[in-house]
Amino acid sequence: MTLSYDDIVKWVKEYFEAYGTYGQSPETVHRMNDYFAPDLRFRPYMAALGGPEKGFNSREEFLRTAISHPSWYEKLTPVDIAVDERRMAVAVLFGMEVFNRKTGEVAVKKSAMAHYELVQDGNDSLKIKTIRFFWEVLPPGVPEFYDLFKKGA
Repeated sequence: MTLSYDDIVKWVKEYFEAYGTYGQSPETVHRMNDYFAPDLRFRPYMAALGGPEKGFNSREEFLRTAISHPSWYEKLTPVDIAVDERRMAVAVLFGMEVFNRKTGEVAVKKSAMAHYELVQDGNDSLKIKTIRFFWEVLPPGVPEFYDLFKKGA
C-alpha cells in the first residue's frame, strides 16, 4: 500500500499523542506495539545517554525503559514534520516537557529532534523501525531531568 505525505503526517501526530498518553505507563504501554516494530532500534545521539552505541535493540527494551521512571513522564509536541514518502523516513522537531508525576509541574522543558525510519507490517500498518534521537543541550547550571529524578525513580 502506498502512503501519501498526508497519511504519514497524520500517523506521526497520532504516534506522538499515543506516546504521551499510553507509552509511559505499565498499564497501557502495550498500546505502543501499534507504533513500534518488534525489532525497533533506538539510537540516542547525546553523550548523557551514552551515544548511539548505548541505544536499544528491540521494542521490548525501549518500552521497558519508557516505563522505568515512575516519578516523571514526557509530553512530546511536534513543531515541524518533514516526510520523505519514497524513503519512508520522517524527521520531527518537537518540544519536550518532562513532568513531575507528584506535582504535575513541568520540571524540564527543551527541544529535541528525531529521525524515524518507517516500515509497513504484514497488515500494511506503519511501524517505526529506527529512531535516531537528538536533544537540546541546556545551558550550564540548568538541571536535566536525570539530575532532578534519580535513575529508576
